[in-house]
Amino acid sequence: MRLPDKIGRALFPSHHYGWIAVLFLLVLTPNFFVAFLGSDLTGNGIKQIAYLLFSGIILLIPAFFLKARAYFLLLSLCLIFGPIEIAHIVLNRMPVNEGFMSAILQTNQAEAIELLSFLKTYLFAGVLVIALYYLILFTRITNKPLLTRKGKRVAGGFFLLFNLCLWLAMWQLSGYEADPISRFHETNSNFKSKYNKTYPLDLIKASTDVYLSRKEVKAMEEKLKDFSFGAVKQKRLPQREIYVLVVGESARYGNFSVNGYDRPTSPLLEKQTDLIAYTDVLSTANLTNTAMQLIFTRATPLDPETAHQEKALTDVFKACGFQVAWIANQSVSNRFIQRITASADFTYFSTTDYDAASSYDGKLLDPFDEVLQEKNAKQFIVIHTLGSHFRYNARYPETFCRFTPALHDNTTYNLNAENRELLVNSYDNSILYTDYMLNEVITRLEREEAVSTMIYLSDHGENIYDDDTRMAVHGNARPTHLELHIPLFIWTSKPYIEQWPERVERMKNHKDRAVSTSNLFHSLLDIADISYPDEKVALSIASPDFQPDSIRYVLTPDKYIMEIKD
Repeated sequence: MRLPDKIGRALFPSHHYGWIAVLFLLVLTPNFFVAFLGSDLTGNGIKQIAYLLFSGIILLIPAFFLKARAYFLLLSLCLIFGPIEIAHIVLNRMPVNEGFMSAILQTNQAEAIELLSFLKTYLFAGVLVIALYYLILFTRITNKPLLTRKGKRVAGGFFLLFNLCLWLAMWQLSGYEADPISRFHETNSNFKSKYNKTYPLDLIKASTDVYLSRKEVKAMEEKLKDFSFGAVKQKRLPQREIYVLVVGESARYGNFSVNGYDRPTSPLLEKQTDLIAYTDVLSTANLTNTAMQLIFTRATPLDPETAHQEKALTDVFKACGFQVAWIANQSVSNRFIQRITASADFTYFSTTDYDAASSYDGKLLDPFDEVLQEKNAKQFIVIHTLGSHFRYNARYPETFCRFTPALHDNTTYNLNAENRELLVNSYDNSILYTDYMLNEVITRLEREEAVSTMIYLSDHGENIYDDDTRMAVHGNARPTHLELHIPLFIWTSKPYIEQWPERVERMKNHKDRAVSTSNLFHSLLDIADISYPDEKVALSIASPDFQPDSIRYVLTPDKYIMEIKD
């Protein structure tokens, strides 16, 4: 008896282990697409084999409890829903996520037909594979236990060993050198993410998240349905008005040449004569989810729950008759963002995530053009970018790789102090691309010849192994100044300057005062000439009554409130 035959008989009670192997390989069809088309895996044979092994181990778990035919009937669902995973891989080179599932469930008939037309070859092949699968299942597989007792021991031992090796690999790649607790949490998070990005678990998680998200958003909308600021637009202008808020990601103040950096990272912004660059602005949080809540509502680090008790900037502009648009390259699954964009007139969310190798912010310009072309009399447009989020080299096209040597692979292997030169160069290239993006937004607004402004600020800053603390990225329990000191730029159009010259002059006069992201809500409404009964004009950088705080507060990831004294 040949060795493969002996192994097959030892592990499987049925003599049809050859057909069992065929069915198992067919079930893995979506996983093969991920392995050979996924941006994180292509070109790396070891990673591809590891992913397929991991996928197979996960799919084997039901075999401990089900007989062969019931087991493969259950796994047939992986084939039936496989086109969703394959579609996302073909379109985005990444495993399916909540954003894509949400888009599928919300798509209209025309968009669905267009998508199906693009994927018709894959769908036709999928139907043939499923038909072959069921033919083999019902004609070649007997309904016996799939694994022998020895087979279960072998599979169980391999499952535990593989997971142990995976966890140790995540520990090795976590990148934390000084803080074992942070390294442990990061390792667990990365380990969990491997499950969350493996088909079919990614599809199950994404679908569950969509359901829970919609349920939560509806509850929040119901809670706030009767809330109103009582805001009004003070002056009705005959000209068109456009207010654009661009929220950056992980951009730190000191890496923009317009702010004095010795590298030419923002040459286009430096040429903008009507740009005001603020010098002393701090973020009130060093994680995006928290920072966005503190930017878009009146919530502060001292009362963060206000973000869930009051409506947001988007709601105020909407109530004042503005067309509201939200154009984003991230945070599609963020519950707070989903709540404040639920009533927007236009939404565009990229369905790729942070790990995508080429999720450039430039793709947001097309939907921005689409909104501008609607020529609405009053528009409030939010553009939420990926900016300089790690992985830095994945944030800009190769044509923007001006500072070298830079990173060129899309992994976390390079996150260590020894690679600081590569990290800084790649980071500065991402700032150069941000400069391009902001200039493109300004150029488009200039063409509209409207009363308009563009405000840009980052959600928080970033660490890049800048000193002996050897701190990297952001989200640290006690953030550094580099993690908090952010850029704030305000550009105003010529018609805006002509309409409100005193307001523009006040914004210029306050550019060196102590400001935080807690001022954004009040300042933006003031800039747009929107008022409400209990407004706090002393918090607006456009107000003659502006009063900078001598103490600024920061809400850290562990809910600790830091005091920053000037």
